[in-house]
Amino acid sequence: MRRSNDETLSRSASSSGAEIVGESAALKEVIKIAEVVASCNSSVLLRGESGTGKEVFARLIHERSSRREKPFVKLNCAALSAGVLESELFGHEKGAFTGASSQKTGRFELADGGTLMLDEIGEISGEFQAKLLRVLQEGEFERVGGTRTLKVNVRLICATNKDLETAVAAGEFRVDLYYRINVVSITLPPLRERDGDIPRLAKEFLQRFNRKNGRSLSFASSALDILSKCEFPGNIRELQNCVERNATLAGSSVIVPADLACQQGRCYSMLLKKAVAARDSKDAVVRDERALLGGSTDAAYSAVAARGDSGLIDLQQLEQAMRKAGGVQARAARYLGRTPRQVGYAMRRHGLKREIF
Repeated sequence: MRRSNDETLSRSASSSGAEIVGESAALKEVIKIAEVVASCNSSVLLRGESGTGKEVFARLIHERSSRREKPFVKLNCAALSAGVLESELFGHEKGAFTGASSQKTGRFELADGGTLMLDEIGEISGEFQAKLLRVLQEGEFERVGGTRTLKVNVRLICATNKDLETAVAAGEFRVDLYYRINVVSITLPPLRERDGDIPRLAKEFLQRFNRKNGRSLSFASSALDILSKCEFPGNIRELQNCVERNATLAGSSVIVPADLACQQGRCYSMLLKKAVAARDSKDAVVRDERALLGGSTDAAYSAVAARGDSGLIDLQQLEQAMRKAGGVQARAARYLGRTPRQVGYAMRRHGLKREIF
């Protein structure tokens, strides 16, 4: 049977074996943009949360472009020092530094005529940003320890989950480099915004697990219903891990709700969500404390830490104090050993109205 255009788009396959699976409108929109962008040589900035498939989209753009017969080379820039990053991207000559026992070809050379993907571009140091800018502007560089200038023709695709605009405003990212890499910007949707794609992806990942492990597992529709309601803050990568974990531990050939980690209280994503919520609550209280303490963040954190809790007043204690105080927040604050501002914050967080007391 001949596939429709939409189906072809929503299940785009590359020669590398990477596949973009889904039928949601949000996914189809970014695939169409990627298809259009692939036809030119403009630099591309892929944005999105961790785990949304930025590398798969970079490969799709490369393999639908005129550079498809040339190399696709990638490098994750996170946690690399300026020196290591320079050697990885530009290469080095023998003896350039201690341990450089032979000449090394850098990623720019390896990608000549093709595409170079720099992941986590927002993490590169200010020291290296100027060096990268020169290559992007002039298409030339020297290996570390070398004097010969090399020229390359590379299509650059950068990826980040960082807010580069905020980084530029804070002076952490060069504005000229920002404009150089942000020619065409594509924002990949998080999994929670891809309506209906979670069951499709879960089935796909389970099929891959079956092929890899010689199994014949399947999902009960009730299990897929539960998965489709999960938030998956780690996006596609987290869903894939979830499917593999459940498949590995499944008690029969059909994965049912009882097999799911979230139904057994063992979902680490939920634990992470609670930890983040606790942190956010503490940060909100610190902001209040900082305002009261004249803007001192260190003093604010010390005040919160000294209390030994997240800073949010317990609901039961708050209700008791407000009843005892006749609904007067300042009086309740004295009973609790807190400030009126903290009591007011806790009232808002717990959804309490002063009038009920």
